[in-house]
Amino acid sequence: MRKLRSIIYLALLGAVGLIAVLINPLYMLALIGLFAFLMIARQMNFNNIFMMIKRYAKNVSRLRFEIRAKLHTGFRDYTDSIDGEEAHSRNSGFIR
Repeated sequence: MRKLRSIIYLALLGAVGLIAVLINPLYMLALIGLFAFLMIARQMNFNNIFMMIKRYAKNVSRLRFEIRAKLHTGFRDYTDSIDGEEAHSRNSGFIR
């Protein structure tokens, strides 16, 4: 009886999942992404994944801060080198 109940539940879950994917295919992409994340998580330690995400967030925050600071000080092109900055520093309107 218990085995029959689990088979029925799995069949119902599969049918609901199939209907959801037919209604909106983006659900299938989300499920594939979730499945891929879980497969990677099984191979790696969750602590390592957490530390990687934390390091990535710190780097993104640092880059955002640098870009905003450079734009705030008047750099025209924040990807330009130091020599490039000196070439048009007369027109930028800030003091070094």
